[in-house]
Amino acid sequence: MSLPLAPGVASPEIPLPAPARPRSAALPLLAGALAAACFVSMDTAIKLISERYDALQLSFFRFGSGSVFAVALWLRFRTALPSGRAWRLHIARSGFLLLSLVSYFYALTALPLAQTVAISYLAPIFVSILAIPLLREKPSPWIWLALSFGLGGVSVSMVPELLASLRGGGAGRLLGMASAALSAMAFAAVMLLARHQAQRDSLWTILLVQNVLPLLLLSVPAMATWRPLHLPDLLPIGLVGVLATVGLLALTYAFTKLEASRIAPLEYTSFVWATALGYVVLGEVPSATTGASAVLIIAGCLLLLRR
Repeated sequence: MSLPLAPGVASPEIPLPAPARPRSAALPLLAGALAAACFVSMDTAIKLISERYDALQLSFFRFGSGSVFAVALWLRFRTALPSGRAWRLHIARSGFLLLSLVSYFYALTALPLAQTVAISYLAPIFVSILAIPLLREKPSPWIWLALSFGLGGVSVSMVPELLASLRGGGAGRLLGMASAALSAMAFAAVMLLARHQAQRDSLWTILLVQNVLPLLLLSVPAMATWRPLHLPDLLPIGLVGVLATVGLLALTYAFTKLEASRIAPLEYTSFVWATALGYVVLGEVPSATTGASAVLIIAGCLLLLRR
């Protein structure tokens, strides 16, 4: 399904400023990798409580917990709120982020962690392709090669499992795959808008708006299907807020320094984290194909660091 971006994104009459050129690209690339690690760790925490709540309530927990930290940091630094016109992009990004997370959290309730993460790797491909017309970026051949390594690594591990699911899986499993794919498309729009906003708004303002606004949009739908909160779940919910905050800060910093098409392939590093966390936390034993996948994914990311 194709999701259009908001009007005004990278329009010809509003030229985008050139990204800052740090002495070394290693730091922003490492920040992008840190963001991927934080987000997949957040997914693991959500997976631990996903059997007790639906996708709407899980999304409410994520934005509610994140808002606690976002409001505290904004009150500490007191950065300017967006101008009137900039609110359109913030609302659009919040809508895409909300769609992405609700779809993704539903997929987590229906699929294993590693499989859900693997399907989400459609997003870097969409980002690199759409960044050409929308952000006027020109990804180098090295970026396409890194994307190819990452996609190849995912395919080695996931294609056999996906084919088996299509042959013998139920409707719920197929719906989970479709939800994960929809989440990837929506997240591609989130990343493109993040690159656009990172050049204009303060880091703390972005953090505040992208937590509080989705929370407000989600409040009524989540309350309609609300289930009682289990007190032991407060710990993973609080951890979700910490990981989401650190991940968003790291990702926004990376986007202020480098092009979206160069940051996007780092999303593939989360497959390595998903495999490790799936084994340690969820008891999912990695296979030989998973090891081959990790090698290809790491090779692609090393290409980005090398270039």
